[in-house]
Amino acid sequence: MIYPVTDLFNLAGLQTGGSWSSANLAEYMTIVGIYVHAFFLIFAVGFPTVVLTLESIGLIKKDNDYLKMAKNASKLWGITFAAGAVTGTLVEFGLVVVWSGSIALIASMAAAPLIIELYAFIIEIVLIGTYLTTFNRLKRWKGLHVLIGAGVLFGSSLSAYMILAVNAWMQVPWGTGTYVAQNFLPWVPSLGSQVINPAKLKILTTVLPVTGSVLLSSPNAFQLLSNFTSNPWVAIFNPEAYATYLHNLFAAIIITSFLSASYLSYKILKNYGNKAYNWKGLKVSFAIGAISSVIQPIIGDFQGRLLYEFQRNIFYATEGIPPNGGSDPLISFLLFGNAGHWFKGYNYLSSIPGATNPMAQLTIQSTEVYAPWLHFFYYFMVISGVILFVIAVGYLGLYSKTIDRIVRVILRMKTETFVLYSTYVAAVLAILASVFGWATREMGRHPWTIYGLVTYNDVVTTHTITVAFTVAIILLELGVLGAGLWGIYMIFFKNLRRSATGGGS
Repeated sequence: MIYPVTDLFNLAGLQTGGSWSSANLAEYMTIVGIYVHAFFLIFAVGFPTVVLTLESIGLIKKDNDYLKMAKNASKLWGITFAAGAVTGTLVEFGLVVVWSGSIALIASMAAAPLIIELYAFIIEIVLIGTYLTTFNRLKRWKGLHVLIGAGVLFGSSLSAYMILAVNAWMQVPWGTGTYVAQNFLPWVPSLGSQVINPAKLKILTTVLPVTGSVLLSSPNAFQLLSNFTSNPWVAIFNPEAYATYLHNLFAAIIITSFLSASYLSYKILKNYGNKAYNWKGLKVSFAIGAISSVIQPIIGDFQGRLLYEFQRNIFYATEGIPPNGGSDPLISFLLFGNAGHWFKGYNYLSSIPGATNPMAQLTIQSTEVYAPWLHFFYYFMVISGVILFVIAVGYLGLYSKTIDRIVRVILRMKTETFVLYSTYVAAVLAILASVFGWATREMGRHPWTIYGLVTYNDVVTTHTITVAFTVAIILLELGVLGAGLWGIYMIFFKNLRRSATGGGS
């Protein structure tokens, strides 16, 4: 049954939701804002692993070189944390002001993770200042300083998990049982036990497309949506959340560790600082990236299986399965142990009984439009991962005579030379793989929407968004990015030549 709007909220006479043009313009500024925020967030989540590893090795070996590198590296940690806080505020401001209809959903399924994320952020704020200002001051309890840094890492990791859990719930609305399949997307399996109130979810999905963010102006809106779910923790324990968090965690570690390694390679190749000192840091940071590059494909396989199970239409698009179906021996073998499996394609999804509803048709049409880009982005990410894996194996030539000989024979260069130059290749591929990976995940779904339930036109503000406003916000976001990059340049590159004859920086 579709509930009349007048019976639900007594909202007769209110304007309709934001136009598609406003939603499209809002999406541009949101995409830029999220990518700018992600740039700094990656350092907040991944770079602490490099810093704390260097400090721990220094304490264990009683080697001041590692301790000095950790202290210098922590400056980058501080800069990116501050910039991440600023850009995160911009993203949240956009969520509240531009995508205001989504607050009705955030106040329900996302309430618990976002409350925990707030406390995790407080932990970061309190401890990171302590960590940055107490280097060499806890001489009798040096291990305590590492524990403080581990506390910051815990806070950032917890914060990242909760934010990604909300994103994962938007991708896979866990806890809705068979509601999505019965009402919108018939190819979606049961999404866990049903812990949502179906009547209130039906109210929400019926009213939002008609009223958009005007829903929030109704004094009875949240009273009607109270007790939306009997389990406020369900989004946190979504299987998609586990995979999303681990995949993004190791991506952040890979990017930041290889960026660190490329910086040290640059110093070695340019003869800036003490060569032995720089090699110590290079070996550690490269090792962290190499180990993570070996683990990441395992996590990626897990996430790919979830994509096949819960978002079949996107799976078909990313794997390049033709609309009328096709085979892929490698993917078939990985999923079923049978290289001859036939994938039906998303035209089959359109033929399933119940797929004639507007949401199903919109979802499939969006998949068809973006399929070529999804396929390209996905396989660029996969190929990048394969190359990173090969680079990780080649790094072991520094410690294995057998691998060293293989590197020398195939590449006709010393393993040391391979390591120095491959850091640049690894850093670039890691960044591009991350950018394309998120594009693959989000393209066709749009920000602040829920797979199979809510479209972005339903949640955008009813106020008209102009081109001038969009351009102004994008310039502000890029300005914050430029300020952060300028700070990094001033600390790590501006005076680099002065250390050419010193002990390193």
